[in-house]
Amino acid sequence: MHPRSVFNERPDFGQLAERYDSFKPFIIKGKGDRVHIDFKDPEAVKELNVCLMKEYFDITMDFPIDSLCPPVPNRLNYILWLQDLMNDTVTTTNIIGIDIGVGASCIYPLLGCANNPNWRFLATDVDSRSIKYAIENVERNNLQDRIIIRYNPDPNKIFILDDTTDYDFCMCNPPFYSSQEEIEQGLLNKELEPSTVCQGSINEMITEGGELGFISRMIKESVGLGRRIRWYTSLVGLKKTIQPLVRLLKESGISNYVVTTFIQGDTTRWGIAWSFYENRPTSAKVLKAWLPKFTFEAELPQDKAHVNSLVKEILQDLDIDHTLDVTEDEILYECSVNTNTWSRAARRQRKRQKLEETHTLDPFKFTLEISQDAPSISYLHIAWNQGGDRAMFESFWFHLKKRVEENCGLDRGTTYKQ
Repeated sequence: MHPRSVFNERPDFGQLAERYDSFKPFIIKGKGDRVHIDFKDPEAVKELNVCLMKEYFDITMDFPIDSLCPPVPNRLNYILWLQDLMNDTVTTTNIIGIDIGVGASCIYPLLGCANNPNWRFLATDVDSRSIKYAIENVERNNLQDRIIIRYNPDPNKIFILDDTTDYDFCMCNPPFYSSQEEIEQGLLNKELEPSTVCQGSINEMITEGGELGFISRMIKESVGLGRRIRWYTSLVGLKKTIQPLVRLLKESGISNYVVTTFIQGDTTRWGIAWSFYENRPTSAKVLKAWLPKFTFEAELPQDKAHVNSLVKEILQDLDIDHTLDVTEDEILYECSVNTNTWSRAARRQRKRQKLEETHTLDPFKFTLEISQDAPSISYLHIAWNQGGDRAMFESFWFHLKKRVEENCGLDRGTTYKQ
């Protein structure tokens, strides 16, 4: 559960029943007067989530019993993670998002607007009945000025954008499966929660190629849209889907992507996000195992004061813009590079004083952190924060690391061992 979620403390079903008469018929009292509901009863599950939306967010919601019933705590996790992505990488607070496959409940735009007064949504769906219910949910909460519901007549096309609008994110809860047989197999393998009812229309549960096929199509369409949307994101229901999606992102030349988890009770879902912008998330929860490599670290047999003097001298020698922040625990450099000054060709030109001031089309920014673990052991850590030229970033790191290690008494090609 996200640390800011109001559901970190389990809702009291008994108190909820006292406040909402519509919820009372579904209450079951167990041992010790413990109150619960039958999560295999679709009516009970629907009424629970309707009441949770009203109680915690003052949102009135309705949807057909045979459509996907959105578990509010799980959906809130996704919204809160998107908040973190926006806080990390977007400077404006006026956020415009897209919900792909809004569904009858319209829950993501409703939750997004309830939690963020400056958020607006374009919400799309290929199902006309879902569109009808979603519009009614928007109107009954007087959010017509913040949520636009749009019917998508072409199920083969995922993104339908306004020509004059750029968006901060898109979100999606794609159909998991490619067939009814896959759904049944998923229940057998416990990929779907066997303890809860599994309701949903055909459009909500099944798509060509399952969720892997759908999100792969999202990635391919996103390449054509590029920076029209800052963050492309999707919920992922099956862990086995992640690896082929990451492979496709790499094959598509996308190096800024993250994977996260959404955990509610015993249920784990994943989220994937990718961007054609350079800014990377700093506080949003991500799974490090799936991150592209943009951090490196060197262990050095010298104290941090000695390493700092070396780093400072090298940065000055290479004419790299930087700011310095020194605390008791660490030394931090924020650096910006506009041109390659460390290659052999650049250094030869510098010696002949013929280096012309040039700027790359895609400069990069990075952070250098020097910390100390013991009297004679320190660490030099680099993090690539912004900029699309990965080769340039890595070549700088290898140049810096080589010079620092040699000046710390490490021979080229060796690794320090305590």
